[in-house]
Amino acid sequence: QVARHMTSGSLDERGDIRALELEGGDTLDADFFVDCTGFASLLNGKALQTPYVSFSTNLFNDAAIAMPTPSPDGPLLSQTVSTAMRHGWAWQIPLTSRVGNGYVYSSAHVSADEAETELRTRLGLLDADVPARHLKMRIGRYTQHWNRNCVAVGLSQGFIEPLEATALLFVQRTAQWLVDALEKGELDEPARASFNERINAQFEGTRDYIVTHYKTNTRTDTPYWRDNAANTALSDPLRLLLGGWMASQPIVGGIRQGQIGRGYPTVSWYSLLAGMGLFPADANLRAPTAQEARHDLEGLDQLLERGALNFPEHRDFLGNIPAKVVEKSYQVYQW
Repeated sequence: QVARHMTSGSLDERGDIRALELEGGDTLDADFFVDCTGFASLLNGKALQTPYVSFSTNLFNDAAIAMPTPSPDGPLLSQTVSTAMRHGWAWQIPLTSRVGNGYVYSSAHVSADEAETELRTRLGLLDADVPARHLKMRIGRYTQHWNRNCVAVGLSQGFIEPLEATALLFVQRTAQWLVDALEKGELDEPARASFNERINAQFEGTRDYIVTHYKTNTRTDTPYWRDNAANTALSDPLRLLLGGWMASQPIVGGIRQGQIGRGYPTVSWYSLLAGMGLFPADANLRAPTAQEARHDLEGLDQLLERGALNFPEHRDFLGNIPAKVVEKSYQVYQW
């Protein structure tokens, strides 16, 4: 198989995609297409002119910097670490071969150079000759993910900033729901409309969940955090949920019935709202004092530390996985 790069898609007289125009002047005809062209969305967005819904008023972060560093010796963390920064947040992803570092930020609040300096300072690489990769993100979604004879998968269908790392989830669910539809032979307009409604609801619910992280923040040290806390661009379902929560009203029904529940289940909303320290102004639902919270967290830390004694260090565990198991897993997941 040889990779070929497309430049555009051509339409037939009905408005369906007829063929792909390839680099070099060749064309590739087909009757069904999957758009995996990333943010360019050459088929779904450009060829079919599918309308786009921007989330820029809801979520401010639209840029990122990636700066991998060598994996240090010693214990290897088994989780991604996310840390709030002055104009966004930083990620640290420990791998056996390297550490993935990056900074997701709002270009309306800080320049790319200033953001890079902030990240380098955090990593202790201010004067180091370590390259940084700058990325732009288009936050939002298309109104249709299955439009006519084309299904968009991945960045070509939309993207939500990676605070909850949901990009692969959207790919997986889009692919699975497409397979389900194809196996059932459900290819007509009602089936496509249902397909699009499910994915759009997933996008909307996920967006609202991530918006809540920023809306409920209590930082006041930079305009970025103050603007997020003051942001009024909230969906109606999110307004109702937050209003019900602060009024000590049950929110389970609204989460389960509304589109907001398509992104995250009820328990995740409880964890988020309580974790952000957002509690109803009700004497019977008094938030824990700082001393009480510290006591609870210390007890939880001790429980986790004792539990970790029963397991090997993460790097050792990964290094002791038999090669034959890795090879077998690779063979199973090959297409």
